[in-house]
Amino acid sequence: MTKPEFKSIRPGLFWMKLNLMYSSGQNRKTALDTAKQKEHHIVHKVVDLMQTLMDNPLKKRRYMAHNIKKLENNIDQNPMHMNTLADLAVLYRKSQLDGKATALDDRINKILNGSDPINIKEKAVCVLEQGYAVLFEEFTENELEAQQKMEDSFQLIMVEQSKCTSDKRRNGFLCRASKCMIDARRLLSLAINCKTEDSVSDAKKSSVELLEKGLQYLENSSYSKQNIHIWKFYYAMACNRMPDKKDSPKNPMDVKAFNCFWSVIAGLSKDIPGFTIYRARSFAYIGY
Repeated sequence: MTKPEFKSIRPGLFWMKLNLMYSSGQNRKTALDTAKQKEHHIVHKVVDLMQTLMDNPLKKRRYMAHNIKKLENNIDQNPMHMNTLADLAVLYRKSQLDGKATALDDRINKILNGSDPINIKEKAVCVLEQGYAVLFEEFTENELEAQQKMEDSFQLIMVEQSKCTSDKRRNGFLCRASKCMIDARRLLSLAINCKTEDSVSDAKKSSVELLEKGLQYLENSSYSKQNIHIWKFYYAMACNRMPDKKDSPKNPMDVKAFNCFWSVIAGLSKDIPGFTIYRARSFAYIGY
């Protein structure tokens, strides 16, 4: 990774125009609830913000008060959390609380212009969380649908196995099951190599770019090395899903992902239960 440049940081998720703002699908809600329960605590704050996006209080005013209170509580826990400060400022302005919004803007600018280790850490986390949000969106759309298609296929096959019907009927079930599996494979392929026209527009930064930038900020910092390895896991996932644009027998993104997954395996203790899932996932991604 190259030396970081402390430029072009724009805190918050609202301005990113993620698809989460325009969808109320149950699959997405379930996936976010699951992330809050099972993913490492360092992503919980950004998951809260992503859930706020799904509520879309900017257009659905009935959710405004609840989300303002939720983000205010999160700020009480971490007064320097930049993405929460920025999104709460947006909600304040929408509620015509301009004084409160301006106060939050001042706090954000103080962190952006600061150079002490705490400010650097907060800027890094801001960008890393934005990368996680984009990554979540990149793979969740296709992956959840793929899982459902596979479940549909499984159910059809189970029905076929449990009923002794004529060959014609059996063939009909198998044809439908086969179609579901083909669709699932297509969607999984998109999920793994996700850089599709409908998921990431030219105006949006990729998860790889954001996560790499955030990790650069953390180099030579006092930030927990174990937490850095957690962020490296998400970075490896992003690289693994990004098709390389250059013609090469060895995809540089694949190599980068492989090396990062190994770094996660080597850097996270196998004796700490909370790290087991990340080590297991890393082994799975590299084919062990």
